Amino acid sequence: MKKLVVITGAGSGIGEATALLASQKGWTPVLLGRRLEKLQAVEVKCSIPAYSIPCDLSQSRDIEQALQKILAIPNSSLIGLVNNAGIFLRHGPTENGLEPWRKQFETNLFGHIQLTQGLIPIFQEQKQGSIVNVSSTLGLRPTAGVSAYSASKAAMNSWAQSLALELGKDHIRVNCVCPGLVDTPIHAFHDLKNDEKIKALENMKDLQPLGRIGNPEDIAKSIIFLLGEDSSWTTGAILSVDGGINLT
Repeated sequence: MKKLVVITGAGSGIGEATALLASQKGWTPVLLGRRLEKLQAVEVKCSIPAYSIPCDLSQSRDIEQALQKILAIPNSSLIGLVNNAGIFLRHGPTENGLEPWRKQFETNLFGHIQLTQGLIPIFQEQKQGSIVNVSSTLGLRPTAGVSAYSASKAAMNSWAQSLALELGKDHIRVNCVCPGLVDTPIHAFHDLKNDEKIKALENMKDLQPLGRIGNPEDIAKSIIFLLGEDSSWTTGAILSVDGGINLT
């Protein structure tokens, strides 16, 4: 029996790292993302066979089709869902009207709500399951220029805790991980040329008490912990994995 873990934003960064660690534990990653070729590149790195399903979380029809494909996977049980995909847009308080709000809430929150609503009945039928939302320290303490992103992540935290209350009777756990600065494609510094990137990371290291930028595996390890039996009495938690940046 395949133990499925559905991971959004699985084509790179935290999603990719989570998929690889999940496969090492013998769980079958179900990789969701906008670009099939990126998902397939992750799929071949997994320790056991995985499934790649193209899905744009801003498109309701994509989500419906992805749900149908997930439910059709034979000889499987759903053990986990990682709501990880997200977009990050900078904007001032009066710039671009509602557009940055719509875009970020559609992908960062509403798409995940629709996907989760489609999978909750499976968890309920099984009377078990773990949902992990990948939020952000910006959802706990915003900074200037990212109000829509921060609000979408704060909403994700609150939603997770509401779900934890509502689904506890079905033995379904719901938790959040809040990464700080992590070297992933969501940040502009990720794609800098080698020397420029080294300099950028050096300039940012002192923002964290632990003295370095995070890497995707730092976050993936916490996600795997919250998915697994070692956290069986943990639900509604908001876990900062940020090198201490939320303390500064």
